[in-house]
Amino acid sequence: MAPSRLVLRGGDIVAPNRTITGGALVIEDGRIAETLQTVPPLNGEEVRWVSGLVVPGFIDLHSDALEKEIRPRPNATMPVDLAIMEFDRKLAGHGIVTVVHGLSFTETEGDFRAHADSARIAALVRERRPGCLVRHLLHARYEITDVGAAPTVHGLLASGALCMLSFMDHAPGGRQFKTVADFARYYGPTLGRSAEAVHRLAEEKHRRKREEAARLEAAAADLARAAALRGVVIASHDDGSADDVAWAKRLGATLSEFPVSLEALTAARESGLHIMMGAPNALRGRSTSGNLSALEALERGGVDSLCSDYYPASLLHAALDLDARGLLTLPEAFKLVSLHPARALGIDDETGSLEAGKAADVVIVERRQSIPVVTRTFRDGREIFVAGYSHAPEVAATAALCPAPQEFISA
Repeated sequence: MAPSRLVLRGGDIVAPNRTITGGALVIEDGRIAETLQTVPPLNGEEVRWVSGLVVPGFIDLHSDALEKEIRPRPNATMPVDLAIMEFDRKLAGHGIVTVVHGLSFTETEGDFRAHADSARIAALVRERRPGCLVRHLLHARYEITDVGAAPTVHGLLASGALCMLSFMDHAPGGRQFKTVADFARYYGPTLGRSAEAVHRLAEEKHRRKREEAARLEAAAADLARAAALRGVVIASHDDGSADDVAWAKRLGATLSEFPVSLEALTAARESGLHIMMGAPNALRGRSTSGNLSALEALERGGVDSLCSDYYPASLLHAALDLDARGLLTLPEAFKLVSLHPARALGIDDETGSLEAGKAADVVIVERRQSIPVVTRTFRDGREIFVAGYSHAPEVAATAALCPAPQEFISA
């Protein structure tokens, strides 16, 4: 149980619009009471001395990494309930206090994306989350050429399981995959299928778009209306053109996930959509698919949020890298992974920044052997993760952990 009053003293506190050096963060009953420039007089409360950065807990708008936790290798499947609990601990260790799991609903794109499998995972996440360290939310990724998934997604909407619904179109010829070759390069290794099988999949997606356009459009519009009625965020995935953005706006989308071209980025910005890109893309400086670089989008002022996509550690490191590059200040960089995602979900009055009245979702970041790492994570004022690094000087710690080669060999 969290102490009724806790004071975190020291460190650089990253508030929404400034960084407070050597101040104090006061937590009462799981919420932030105040952020102080000077350390308050002690009055019997619990005090924790911290160093490094004190930042808001991260909110991950789009994570597909649970799939890899369930199936770490193509021929190795782990129990889903085990994977959820193990992934929960990893998220806390990366400073993520709220995660939005992206569950794909398409029969053609691999294991754990089939309708029944994704629905089962969604049910297990909901069942397990009361006992989890972090908040687990659900995001249905609906492939528009797979109308057979619509009843399952409608059921999840009706049950209140979803906080987000995105519309995807992975057919080659637009958006993420410009050509069948692009599609095959990605899905061949991902699905472990032959070139012939991948080409058949691409052709089937094309056929459905060509011959069943009216049916596909009606199914998507029907889902969007159901989502809007329940206050579920509507998103468009991999917008490739201004036409894609216009289509998303007609559906009622407020979020553009991973725009893949400057044209789409500009159209999304002009349309008032919240723009989210991948933190791994920003950290690496390029897209894995050869699409728009998140760094270029950031330089143009076209990104509101960063998500982990497939690599949870990237939220912290991308934010710090943007500060190191001089592209953003620390407060601006950490807003991309905390306050802005909270705003996209409509929960920014509750969490997302170190401000009085909000949930005490706090992350302590220190450098260990020159690498920034999360050493403590708090959710609602309760410490859910602590790393047991030695606080001896860095040189001593490095020497102890990295013996000379001859010592290692002789041991």
